[in-house]
Amino acid sequence: MRDRMDLLVKRWILFLLHAILPRKENRVLFMSFSGSTYSDNPKAISVALRSLYPTIEQCWIMKDPKAKSGVLDPSSIVRKGWSFGALVAMARASVWVFNDTLPGWAWKGSDQYFIQTWHGDRGFKKILYDFSDRAGKPLLQEQFSCDLAIAGSDFGESFFRTAFRYRGEVLKTGCPRNDILVDLQDATIAETQSRLGLEPQYHYVLYAPTLRRKEGKSREAQKVQDIDFFSILEQLGKVFGGSWKFLIRSHVKVPGLVGYPDSDAIIDVTANEDMADLLVVSDMLITDYSSSPGDFALTNRPIILYQNDRKSFEEKQRTFYFDLDDSPFWIVSSQDALLHAIADMPNRNVKQNCEAILAFYKTHETGHSSADVAKRIAQFCKVSLKN
Repeated sequence: MRDRMDLLVKRWILFLLHAILPRKENRVLFMSFSGSTYSDNPKAISVALRSLYPTIEQCWIMKDPKAKSGVLDPSSIVRKGWSFGALVAMARASVWVFNDTLPGWAWKGSDQYFIQTWHGDRGFKKILYDFSDRAGKPLLQEQFSCDLAIAGSDFGESFFRTAFRYRGEVLKTGCPRNDILVDLQDATIAETQSRLGLEPQYHYVLYAPTLRRKEGKSREAQKVQDIDFFSILEQLGKVFGGSWKFLIRSHVKVPGLVGYPDSDAIIDVTANEDMADLLVVSDMLITDYSSSPGDFALTNRPIILYQNDRKSFEEKQRTFYFDLDDSPFWIVSSQDALLHAIADMPNRNVKQNCEAILAFYKTHETGHSSADVAKRIAQFCKVSLKN
């Protein structure tokens, strides 16, 4: 009942603000992961917009604006979500760019333009209406308010139609966050390593498990279980040579990972908000049910899905969009099988496997998605390209 009242109050406040406040024709409102990060598709679009159309004002909604003071561009307007100031910002902006569902209380004016970029174009787990009938919950605003959806694959477009029940236009030239992964250059890798404080003499394997519902609801750190980091690092050194380190990262909706050994060879990079940076610098990806493999395949580097709990995951967490065993992914269900897969990697065609993964999703990644979305925004705001 309290949530319902909160929804109605915010909706009426926003409706009234729309009625009394003038629109800022050249202002764009951004929010990534419900205001918790400066990352993902909204960040990539923001950077392209600032480069190509610097006269367009940018406003970001952040849960903790003070913590982002050194991260966001100084020219950005920042509002605490969901404060009264954030509601004012929503009412005044001409364009909204989100990568998570629009709040159920949101009221979009007829002269505003809402772009939904989502954050998992090529995932496994069913979401939203595909996962639940959402009985007792607010209807998804995307059904009624979205003007443009951004997808990097036919698969991504399909879940906009089913999971969001969205019937509008889909721009399918790629996920903006993935532009950096298309035709990835050595200079970009070196610059990103340096910015993240990683030593270039090491190879890095990224371990990025997906969210578990219990920790997601309680906002507790997620425990790492049933993976022997040191054995994996030893095996990687034997098979590929060189010195290896682990990068480990939790899902954005939990505060971190716990239960792993304290070692210089295991680096927790959860504090780095942008997953794209980690995909750039990683030489291999190990995950379970995350959507990140669909992005990482653009790098033509090895991907292993370590799914030692698939049956219980499907029973207690999420069901999948397809039979994983009928997909191109290399899947293992035990630590021994994981070590064997690494040992067998020289006999496998990694590039061919990545191409098969991209083909499986019918991927469309052009490398200029950020610029394409920025152009759409500028057209709506009636702003010309920078000379």
